Amino acid sequence: MLVELYQYPQFNSAVPNRLPNGVNFCDMVGNVVRAERNRLSGKSFCSDKELEKFLSSPSPRAMWLDSFWWIFHERYQPNKEVQNKLFDRISQNYASLLLHEFKSHYEEALLKRLPSLLSKAVYTSFCCCFPQSWFNTHEFKSDICNTMSLWISGIYPCLQSYNSWDYSELDPERFRREKIILQRRLLKKREFSLFTSKRCISQMSIQNKKIHCLKSPGISSTTEKDSLAKKSLPDSSQTQNVTKEYHGQTLVFRKAAKQVKRISQAREYENMLPKQSYPACKSPELTSNFFNIYGKSPLIVHFLQNYASLQQHGKDVLIVRREKTKSIPESVLTYAEVIDLTLSNMKKRKENFHQLNRLHWNEWKYFDEYLKGLQENFLRDVKNVDQRALEKKKANHMFIQPSSFLEESFDKKRRGSHERETAFLSRTGKLLQEARSFDISTSKMIQTLKKKGRPVLGLELKELFAQILIIASTSTDALSNVS
Repeated sequence: MLVELYQYPQFNSAVPNRLPNGVNFCDMVGNVVRAERNRLSGKSFCSDKELEKFLSSPSPRAMWLDSFWWIFHERYQPNKEVQNKLFDRISQNYASLLLHEFKSHYEEALLKRLPSLLSKAVYTSFCCCFPQSWFNTHEFKSDICNTMSLWISGIYPCLQSYNSWDYSELDPERFRREKIILQRRLLKKREFSLFTSKRCISQMSIQNKKIHCLKSPGISSTTEKDSLAKKSLPDSSQTQNVTKEYHGQTLVFRKAAKQVKRISQAREYENMLPKQSYPACKSPELTSNFFNIYGKSPLIVHFLQNYASLQQHGKDVLIVRREKTKSIPESVLTYAEVIDLTLSNMKKRKENFHQLNRLHWNEWKYFDEYLKGLQENFLRDVKNVDQRALEKKKANHMFIQPSSFLEESFDKKRRGSHERETAFLSRTGKLLQEARSFDISTSKMIQTLKKKGRPVLGLELKELFAQILIIASTSTDALSNVS
């Protein structure tokens, strides 16, 4: 059951109420007694029997139970009336503890450690009575420690004094879960250590074989060494017997004591646990408070004011006391956590860098392949063009094609201007007229000469032929220009 859902029974003015959910008080006493032992030596500031007897006595027992219910009301179900009654009974039991309880050899040590003992007692009671709730918080533990210390001594305890508690005894359920996790880690470490040890042994054996092979000089030296060893055998056997007898009297053949085994197991357990790491921040500043040298416990002050007729005499002597009042919050990272974070960030950045590098090279690879494809296509097109040119050359060798120059000149001639055509026509017309007039003149001249009976001379014929050649040359020039 959760602690928030538990219903508090009615206040019993005669006897303190028992622990909830049927938890046995003697089991809680055993938890506190075992938690006071040193993990390495297994010893505590007093004997287990004396501590168990002290915690089971009526006054400490009543203080334990009433403190448990007072903190229950203070944190989960506030009820000032019940809390005042509980505080009143706690003050009476503390006064009776100082005045009327039996005297013990460990009385001074027990009274000095009473705030710590009650803090551990209340914490283990909450953990065992409500195992489904979570009490392993700095707020809850500091609240218990501050309350017990202020009630009994009148001052605050050392900050985070609960860090040195043995939670394997005070909070067994949580410790079992952590122990399973640690056992898994230990198995992994052992497997790794066995692998490394086997590897080292194999390497050492190989090295020893090599050294032995190098150091063997020959047969003669070995025979000499064997003879010397045989001579020294009786002496060595005598010395071995002497050492056995001597060590038999000492600690060689004696088995390890239980306490030694327990200490070794405790050291192994401490090595398994993670080392304490301090917060990676500036420690809070010390505050100066006035401390009364003749100050009294609030429980005793309440008892004297309500149940005694003694008047307070004397004066208060105040001194300035510097102490830590502010603790470092839990949200502050420790040095180990900062190192782990930096390593994880470096690992993530390294992975991101490798991923970007792979992406970059993939893009370059794709780009290179794309360029290669373009180059191949270009070379293929160039090859096709060259092949076509070769085929055309081969075809040209097979048959002669009409020259393109004549076709172009013909097209150009056909594109002649209209003015040239008109000039040609006019010139040809003139030539025809001249030729006709020349024919007419020549025919007339020949007829006149015939009528006169004069023969046609050679010079006259030459002139006529010259004129005919001039007319023919002009006509051919005109035709060539027009064509």
